[in-house]
Amino acid sequence: MSSVLDIAKKLNKAYKNDKLALQADVIPSYQRLACNDLGADFPLYGGIPYGRIITVSGKEHSGKTTGACVFLAAYQRANPERTCVFVDVEHALDKEFQSAMTGIDLTRLIYINPEGMSGEQIMDAILEMQDADDIGMIVLDSIAALVSSRDYDSDMEKDNGMSGGIAKPLAKFIRKMLDTLSSKNNILLLINQVRQVGTTFTGAAIYDEPGGHSPKFYASVKLRFGSRTFTNGDKVDVRDGENADGFRLTFGTTKNKTASTQRGGGFMTFRYDTGLDWAFDLLEVAIKYEFISRPNNMTYVLINLETGEPYVDTQGNILKFVGKQKLRDYLQENVAFQTEYLAMLNRHIQANANSYGSLLDARALANIKAEERSVEKEDDDKDPEIDA
Repeated sequence: MSSVLDIAKKLNKAYKNDKLALQADVIPSYQRLACNDLGADFPLYGGIPYGRIITVSGKEHSGKTTGACVFLAAYQRANPERTCVFVDVEHALDKEFQSAMTGIDLTRLIYINPEGMSGEQIMDAILEMQDADDIGMIVLDSIAALVSSRDYDSDMEKDNGMSGGIAKPLAKFIRKMLDTLSSKNNILLLINQVRQVGTTFTGAAIYDEPGGHSPKFYASVKLRFGSRTFTNGDKVDVRDGENADGFRLTFGTTKNKTASTQRGGGFMTFRYDTGLDWAFDLLEVAIKYEFISRPNNMTYVLINLETGEPYVDTQGNILKFVGKQKLRDYLQENVAFQTEYLAMLNRHIQANANSYGSLLDARALANIKAEERSVEKEDDDKDPEIDA
């Protein structure tokens, strides 16, 4: 009689896939893409996973595209030998602004502006690009802008109804992408919109996302972006953007199949003149959770969380800074130490499962979760191919 292990080996051989059936204890842990902004990496336990589908949604002007470009730029830095793709179905990407804010390298980015193409043709083009040996991260902006061939090719007077729409071909596309993302170890990031579709009897808004249910079912990580605020120096909750020096994006982690969602949500801070302010976000998170030692209110000591010992300089002196600005300057100017310190922090937040709580305040996180619940409340009983 054959054992289960014998049958598993036979299946691996038959389907020419030695990773098809494995003993659970040899399955590797998830490789994560860190954007090196602790405000975003912390709630994601070190970043978004490679080889998976990520969805980013939110209302208009919530920063979905900018947030996606932060991860795109991170992928480029981590994988210089690969070419990334941005599919701009909305024809609205401000390449110069995104390059300045997020650091994406436009010379290593294929920009697809699909004019005169149906949603099915756009998805076929992405699948063809996925066949390339050097394919990197792919961003589709956005699901809501995809138009099915049935609607695209019909007269304006013809009413095709709402049945199916783009949802069925999108579900087929996503399943095909899932088969290859893992083997190519790249990432598909889908941007989607949020639309108010009604209100409850109490007056609370009900929201939904276009494109059917497959993006929600098959995504490994879902991020819901909330309202952006403006910044002015250390103030990050400024509502008036007239004299602002930048802006802050916030998001909730509403689904994560590769880590816990107990850390709630996070943020990314940008300055108009310098772009992503990772040092500002790092210090806000590190001080909040005591990753940095503070002997008094003005002194900051950098600690290696893996050894518990303070970092020292080349002369053996403890790295101690009087004033937050001096610490920020040191982190930004000393690239070698910056790289080592960020890598240490990333390993720590992946390995440490402590329930730190969310970086977002309770009100902001509650608003994001309320929107998400209105989208998700009936999904469990629905076919992922059927449009909402």
